[in-house]
Amino acid sequence: MNRNKALYDDYRTSDIYIMKRSGERVPFDKTKIIVAISKANAEVGIKSQQVSDDTIKMIANHIEQAAIDTNRDYSVEEIQDMVEDELMDTGKHMVARRYITYRYRHNQKRDNNGLDKRILAILQNKSDDAKEENSNKNTTIISVQRDYMAGEWSRYYTEEYLLPKEITEAHKLGIIHFHDSDYAAMSLHNCCLINLDDMLQNGTQISGTAIDRPKSFLTTCTVASQVIAQVASMQYGGQTISLAHIAPFVDVSRRKIRKRYRDEWTAIGIPFTEEKLEAFVAKELLKEVEAGCQTIQYQLITLQTTNGQAPFVSIFMYLNEVPEGQTRDDLALIIETMLKQRIKGIKDKTGHYITPAFPKLLYVLQEDNITEDGKYWYLTHLAAQCTAKRMVPDYISEKIMLELKGDVYPCMGCVDGKEVITYKYNNNVYTESFERMWDRLSKYFEIGKQPNLTDFVMRTPGVKIYDQKEGFVDNYGIIKNHNSEWLRITFSNGRTIMCTPDHPFETKDGRVVFANDLTKDDLIEIDKTSSFETPSTYTMKENRAWLYGFALCDSTYYDNFTASIAATNETEIENNFSNIMNDEYGLSVNSIPRVRGKKGNYKDLRVVSNNDDEYIKLRIELIKSFEGKAKANRHIPNEVFSWTTDAKLAFIAGMIDADGYLNTTAKKAIAQIGSTNKELAIQQALLAQTCGMFAKIYHNHYRTNCKDKIRYRVEFTPTAELISYIKCNKKTDLNDSILENTNHSIVDTDTCYITSVEHIHEDSFSYDVTTSSEHFTVSGIYSHNCRSFLTPDRFTDKGLGNIANAGNWDEHKHKYYGRFNIGVVTINLVDVACSSAKDETEFWKLLDERLELCHKALRIRYEHLLGTPSDVAPIQWQDGALARLAPGETIDKLLQNGYATISLGYAGLAECTEYMKGCWHTHKDGHDFAIAVMKRLNEKCEEWKNAENIDYSVYGTPLESTTYKFAKCLQRRFGVIPNVTDHNYITNSYHVNVREDIDAFTKLTMESEFQKLSPGGAISYVEVPNMQDNLEALEAIIKHIYNTIMYAEINTKSDLCMKCGYDGEIQIVNIDGKLGWECPKCHNHDQSTMHVARRTCGYIGTQYWNQGRTQEIKDRVMHVSVEKTNDDTSDTEK
Repeated sequence: MNRNKALYDDYRTSDIYIMKRSGERVPFDKTKIIVAISKANAEVGIKSQQVSDDTIKMIANHIEQAAIDTNRDYSVEEIQDMVEDELMDTGKHMVARRYITYRYRHNQKRDNNGLDKRILAILQNKSDDAKEENSNKNTTIISVQRDYMAGEWSRYYTEEYLLPKEITEAHKLGIIHFHDSDYAAMSLHNCCLINLDDMLQNGTQISGTAIDRPKSFLTTCTVASQVIAQVASMQYGGQTISLAHIAPFVDVSRRKIRKRYRDEWTAIGIPFTEEKLEAFVAKELLKEVEAGCQTIQYQLITLQTTNGQAPFVSIFMYLNEVPEGQTRDDLALIIETMLKQRIKGIKDKTGHYITPAFPKLLYVLQEDNITEDGKYWYLTHLAAQCTAKRMVPDYISEKIMLELKGDVYPCMGCVDGKEVITYKYNNNVYTESFERMWDRLSKYFEIGKQPNLTDFVMRTPGVKIYDQKEGFVDNYGIIKNHNSEWLRITFSNGRTIMCTPDHPFETKDGRVVFANDLTKDDLIEIDKTSSFETPSTYTMKENRAWLYGFALCDSTYYDNFTASIAATNETEIENNFSNIMNDEYGLSVNSIPRVRGKKGNYKDLRVVSNNDDEYIKLRIELIKSFEGKAKANRHIPNEVFSWTTDAKLAFIAGMIDADGYLNTTAKKAIAQIGSTNKELAIQQALLAQTCGMFAKIYHNHYRTNCKDKIRYRVEFTPTAELISYIKCNKKTDLNDSILENTNHSIVDTDTCYITSVEHIHEDSFSYDVTTSSEHFTVSGIYSHNCRSFLTPDRFTDKGLGNIANAGNWDEHKHKYYGRFNIGVVTINLVDVACSSAKDETEFWKLLDERLELCHKALRIRYEHLLGTPSDVAPIQWQDGALARLAPGETIDKLLQNGYATISLGYAGLAECTEYMKGCWHTHKDGHDFAIAVMKRLNEKCEEWKNAENIDYSVYGTPLESTTYKFAKCLQRRFGVIPNVTDHNYITNSYHVNVREDIDAFTKLTMESEFQKLSPGGAISYVEVPNMQDNLEALEAIIKHIYNTIMYAEINTKSDLCMKCGYDGEIQIVNIDGKLGWECPKCHNHDQSTMHVARRTCGYIGTQYWNQGRTQEIKDRVMHVSVEKTNDDTSDTEK
């Protein structure tokens, strides 16, 4: 001891610094060199091979002096290299070797990042991180400890070998989060939709045992439970099954029971009626359905997967997923039974009924279960009771999902078939009505039935739809639906659109508003140029073009070719018509006077056949071009839009000579063309705009006693070139002042607003397209898809076929069941904001840089799965859960073309906005900024997807333990910033901050806009008190969900104190400096004698949470009170 003291007495300090591996800069301390060499020296047993104390001090002084002389910071590695060199120079090689060994051991300890200590803490159940990481895992269970122990090694391997250093460092600093690194070393994927229908209908294998198609409903439920358990052990994320896939087996049991009773009673001679037989069958069938549902629920609650917890499974309850009739009624019975059993709960070890965490129930709200007079309202009422008691089910709005998720579900309508759309197919451009497009394309594509079996869908690969902002964009398909409720909306630019009340329009400021909710303050963008490019320009003689326009609007050509003009003052038209017939076709024209009584006299110009072949050919040409015998059914031939400008002007002039005029009453010329044909009127306006003449359309009822018949009037400012092609002198006799004013007669504009709305009840078909841009131009109005294909499989439209070899493949439908998610990487938006120091230019630059870092990490997830053989998880890849690949076949083809998705998660949008804008995103400035952030995330995903054919999508990350990690990292990096980093959690995804005072209805409405921008998944919630005695208020919220947001849940409270039997809300209190749980009745703090269920990140947790998440739960404000909900209920009903 005295010797060591003497050795250190010579210690002197200096102004030099060392840069540690962590990046921390600390003062140079040469005693650490002396200690390290002394330890190595002591390990050498031969004294003659040891170095003296003076030599050790000399080495330390040499290194110190070298650092002083270079006048820079040294790294730890550089100092250690210098020590090795100095020891080798002394010739004491044994000491040098001991030092090198000492250095290696310390490097090993450092490199494993405390792996050994973390594993030991898990085995001793002393790891707070493990205990609080997952609120559905009990760390005292051996299987959980085994899973966590393997996870620690996987995390170590992932951070040290799988991920580049920059990603590992960003992950550790909380800049991004590489999710599920404890499973990343293995070839595992995240979550999936199990194709249970294929497995049940076509058979499967479980652990090498063949499972045939079940012969009863009860067996079906047992097989489904086994499949779920197997799948859960082969992946790390959640899974979903649909009750629609087991519903057909109710009738299998029904027929089996009926046959058994009939055979038994007949054999022993018991007389029976069919009514009596069916009563017995129904009674026994109900018992089997109850037993089957109980099998699923209890199996899933009591099963433990290889990772030591019940499967993370969701059960989908959607009536419209099966055909109307017996199967739908059977599905309703299953849903009813499952809800009743869930309301009851499950018994714990003390005999109390408690709330289970799983399975998660997903109940779809639809038209016939959302109002009290609906056929299935009784199920929604039951679901409300279940929510009040057990916090499930979650609610999915069919109405909003139709808007956002395309053909996953039966589709609703959009616009009337007479509305006009522009599209491209086989290098030809068409501008025509939806009806005509449907008929034309049905010659090339097969028409399929939607799941409700009454409406239609047509997949249209290769068809592109005109979007006035993006040009021609990909179209995934067209739907055709029955509708009876319509709105005829008139806009300020004269246009009218006939659409369903729920047709969405996008406003100038980026909001999506349903037709029924439009106000005069909503500015809608219009297509004022119709500047779509055609593949080629066709040359057409101007005189023939004039004839086509004239014939379209004022002639008959089926039995004979006759045009009509006024009896007087239209000689120029007669002469031009006759000259064209003679010069172009070798035909003559007879002028025949006619008398129309009160309407005056007119002339028929009848073409006389001097050459029968030419005459017949001309009539056939007109019949084919106009595609209609009566004027009300004709349209402008599509090729006209590809003519030269002069030919198009001559065509328009022909229409004006036939059925229009130049109105000069306002001392300026306005071209006007009348028609009772809506499609034709819209085409006329669009054609005028392709020639640079901004057009408006007005309509009025044809006459007062015929309200249903509409007359349209197209108006536009004629150019001098157009006027030169008009033949009738009385229409073009304009003085100079009129011509001068004409140039300014109609002012063009980019937007319009509604001026009137007319409600119409009429049974007819509606149509919709679903484009890749989510928009299309309809009748000159910029429109939003009624739904966007945000995450469809793209392999169906590409014609790649049944790449998963599924047994229930349907080439006419997009595939959803059997698809999966590769994994998630989340960006911490709060860190981006704080790193920018409130400089918005720097913010966007940093955001792009961090997104590229996420992109790189996501690519690693994708590449890590490449080459994975199907043998690693047979239930998934070979036996139908996800695919039916051959043994040894890799899963590579399932990773692209939209079969699999990969998720860019995000967190802390609320705090990010608060820091950058000084307000939450519930306020105008904050809202606009937050929307811009969300759009940037989506733009990046789209960019990566297009470049790599990998389906990146934006995902509202359901942070659990990561919320605490992010918060602590932010506090270390930026300190405590009020409302930003001053709590031990950050807000999930786009959610309103839990501390913000906002009511349930406003919250759901506000968040719905952000949910649309999270196509990879997101859920909203509202926090409510115990509402078991106020179901009417709860049902008001459920109705609001249906009308407002796609996916939401209602957080009630479901707790139990086992010591005193209290079943109200267990409170969060401060216990010895930490947040804990307390029974308000007996003040019990023992968490092992309480059952607390809270929803976190979409799932119900029952094993408690880390301090950050616990604080977040404590801070949650109630979004509704009983009194307030009652008020809102009455408003809703009004």
